Amino acid sequence: MSELVVQAESIFRSLNREVWVVTSSTAEARGGLLATWVSQASLDPEKPVLLAGLAPNHHTTRLVQESGILAAHLLTQDQQELAWNFARDSGRTRDKLAACALAESDSGIPILQACHSILVGSVFAKVETGDRVYFWADIIEAQCHSNSSPLCEQEFFRWCDDSRKIILKEDKHSDVALQREGQNEFRESLPSWLQFDGS
Repeated sequence: MSELVVQAESIFRSLNREVWVVTSSTAEARGGLLATWVSQASLDPEKPVLLAGLAPNHHTTRLVQESGILAAHLLTQDQQELAWNFARDSGRTRDKLAACALAESDSGIPILQACHSILVGSVFAKVETGDRVYFWADIIEAQCHSNSSPLCEQEFFRWCDDSRKIILKEDKHSDVALQREGQNEFRESLPSWLQFDGS
């Protein structure tokens, strides 16, 4: 790796983003994944908007695309095992929600009963960039169950033993390999409204 890449990766690794479990469902399937690219996307408190960047090859991403609804859950600092449940392997081969205490949101998708906070969003826009699908969603339900700080990725990584870290690293490399071609195609075929011309 070049020095630029090493330095950039070091800076990104110094960040400590919140750990979210994103769930969604259709009439035929349900799923959830662990995400850190989730954030507030509107300054207007009267129109709260959630932005989630999800991997295009993941089972839950397909469910969000089909249903147009997602639930984003913040976890408490002692919910590392729950985070691991949604970080490992694929929802195509295992129902990650099977062992979880669930409730059903007004919109019909599964939500975790035990967590720090929940935001349910109705998707109104998406952009596919090859390595991520970005969903903008109007918040239609919100629940806060804790005033403490939520679980963040640095604390989750410190909790993971060496075998878990190897699995996470392998999953990341696999995703990058799968997504790189799509990312290149996106850059080569940017629609005019997304192109930056310096003006």
